[in-house]
Amino acid sequence: MATRSEFSDFLEKVELRAFKQALFAVRDEQDALDSVQDSMMKLTSKYADKPPDELPPLFQRILQNTIHDHYRRQKTRSLFSSLLS
Repeated sequence: MATRSEFSDFLEKVELRAFKQALFAVRDEQDALDSVQDSMMKLTSKYADKPPDELPPLFQRILQNTIHDHYRRQKTRSLFSSLLS
């Protein structure tokens, strides 16, 4: 089980890399920040009972899924906006 300081150290360590990855994927700074923040919140709230060595792959999967969700929402919004206009 990861302690609070281990979570904090891990998130500090991966923050910049995760932001760059999300920024490259979504090409918008605010959406990238939101994706990274959502991923960090999901990791800390749902996987607090996991050992520290499992955090990196879990976080990467959560971040990738969050980016995919962003694209799905964007596609749905563009579909509805094109239908309504």
